[in-house]
Amino acid sequence: MPKRRDMTVRVVPLRSREASDSRVGGTAEERLALISTLSVQLWTLTGRPLPRYTRREMPVAVRALGAPPKDD
Repeated sequence: MPKRRDMTVRVVPLRSREASDSRVGGTAEERLALISTLSVQLWTLTGRPLPRYTRREMPVAVRALGAPPKDD
């Protein structure tokens, strides 16, 4: 995993032609690998450890659309 100081960050303006083109080449497997790589790099940039919970333990709240938030 690269060190934070060695990483390059690139900002793409939301109104740019590049940002509006959502197509990514490659096979489904290559695109999934890209998402995995990008996720690790983004977590590295935060300086926080990668989450280590299972899918069942993910911190998610399910509510009906438009339902008011519950007090936790």
